[in-house]
Amino acid sequence: MTPTITAPMITVVGVGIGGQLTPQAREAIAAAELLIGGTRLLEQVESCAVPGRTERFDLTGRMAEVRPLLTANTARRCVVLASGDPLFFGIGGFLCRHFPAVLVISAPSSVAEAFARIGLAWEDAEVLSGHGRPMPDVAAALDRSGKVAVLTDATNTPAAIGHVLGDRDGDAWVCERLGEDEQIRKVSIRDLAKLEADPLNVVVLLAPKRPRRTIPHTADDAFEKKMPKKGLITKREVRTLSLAALGLRVGDVAWDIGAGSGSVAIEMALLGASRVFAVEKNEDACEIIRLNVAAFATPQVEVVHAKAPEGLDALPDPDRVFVGGSGGNMGELVHLLLGRLRPGGGLVVNAATIENLADCVSALKAAGATWSVTHVSVCRSSPILDLTRFEALNPVWIVEASR
Repeated sequence: MTPTITAPMITVVGVGIGGQLTPQAREAIAAAELLIGGTRLLEQVESCAVPGRTERFDLTGRMAEVRPLLTANTARRCVVLASGDPLFFGIGGFLCRHFPAVLVISAPSSVAEAFARIGLAWEDAEVLSGHGRPMPDVAAALDRSGKVAVLTDATNTPAAIGHVLGDRDGDAWVCERLGEDEQIRKVSIRDLAKLEADPLNVVVLLAPKRPRRTIPHTADDAFEKKMPKKGLITKREVRTLSLAALGLRVGDVAWDIGAGSGSVAIEMALLGASRVFAVEKNEDACEIIRLNVAAFATPQVEVVHAKAPEGLDALPDPDRVFVGGSGGNMGELVHLLLGRLRPGGGLVVNAATIENLADCVSALKAAGATWSVTHVSVCRSSPILDLTRFEALNPVWIVEASR
């Protein structure tokens, strides 16, 4: 059969489960002068290539080379192989963004195949990828939709997902080697952390929804603290106002300086921050933050044991910064943080003393920053015998600033 595909020069072919190919995909591979793909995919389509016509390029471990390779071969018919649907967490989207004419021939994704094996509709599912990227926020997705599929890798394994979800109720299906001596195992989410699986797998999770508040107002007692009665924690009312002042957006990178119990860092993660760095100078407090991170299933919170500004150089520039404790370095810290904020970023400082407030405002004025201060005094109801009175919390100044 003579191939009839004439354009474009770059074709992305999705290879289905077990090496399945559509007639159009077979035609494209037969016409290829340069065939690019990982070792496994190249082996699966070998029978479709015309002997003597096609040069092969093994992309395993060499993803950075694909763009210059295709740029250098614009006069040849190039076919790039991908698993399943190339536009679903695949290379197809990258190539479509960087080359003017790309033909994509898709196949069912491994996620679609996994749901088919289970016999579960998935139009209402959330799909996350932990393949070659940080662990996604699986807990938040499961809270929202109750139905989640996760693409895994050697680091973000089914067991790692199980550790994040802890003792949550629900079921998990681990779909291994789909189409190639496949195995589908169903376990409880609680037992997922104990499961060893083949590296080639998709995890499907089903659990009761647990919608989260759109405005955070978590009770202080929900967090582990150094001192049970008072503790190193930003009190709930001040925490809520401070988070509102931050204007956190989904996907933001955030810092919590002087994190104490980590309550603000955890709330930022629950609001959708992609990465949160909780910087705390006391090692025992760092351990408490880690306990709270596990309890609230917020793996995107990373604990940094350091006294700011030490330890900040290694962190990515933030979109949002909260300062709950300055360790006596308020002026220096504010100056540094303003310089590190990304464009459009925001800074919120909680000051409990007049001296810290003065140092903060002086630094903001010297930097030419835009700023405002809100004084917050809160009283909470408290029982006394069969009556009720109000007890005052320590007043706090909330400083909101931007470059």
